[in-house]
Amino acid sequence: MPKRVAVEIERSLRERLASGEWASTGRLPTERRLAAHYGVARNTLRKAIEGLVREGKIFRHVGRGIFVNREPSPIEQIFHVLRDVSPADLLAVRQIVEPQAAALAASHASRAQIEAIAEAHRMGCESGEIALFEQWDAEFHQRIFAATRNELLFAIHRLLSLIRQQNAWIDLKRESFGEEQRRNYCRSHARILEALRRRDDVAAEREMRLHLEETRQALFGRH
Repeated sequence: MPKRVAVEIERSLRERLASGEWASTGRLPTERRLAAHYGVARNTLRKAIEGLVREGKIFRHVGRGIFVNREPSPIEQIFHVLRDVSPADLLAVRQIVEPQAAALAASHASRAQIEAIAEAHRMGCESGEIALFEQWDAEFHQRIFAATRNELLFAIHRLLSLIRQQNAWIDLKRESFGEEQRRNYCRSHARILEALRRRDDVAAEREMRLHLEETRQALFGRH
């Protein structure tokens, strides 16, 4: 009988958790109050909550009580994924998003924004060290996104930038970096910048696509 009662109490607690009954406080009533509510001994109640603890639905904090183990929010789940994104996946997404951003920037950028992009290009080309070049390379792309004047697109780029700051991307970039590769990047950036200056959205998209394909080949080879 106690086992069957414990199963019924567990089912009831599961339903109450799913309904969000304790979502506002994040805390369940004390064992004493729950036992009194269900009319059972505390040992029976503890059996009822064991399964919920094992599943991670709730957790006990000695001396404080029983708490709801809150599911991560969608934003928290996104940031969890960002920690494990591979350089290959990062570049694949960039190849989808950045050519369109370049096209938008060609149409929407102010003169001051184009000059800011030009400054990042110049500073990158003058940087001989990988760390400094990577900083200005990232700034070049960020300023292009800013020039789209699309806040959502700029926010997406900021997420991509967080991944670029991870060791896996930096290490891979360092392995492929050399004077020849730096010159190649600078030539690609120059062509993108020229398309932006001409307000040629088709050329800006094309040059960004070619630039990112060149980057892919430099980092991962031609296959």
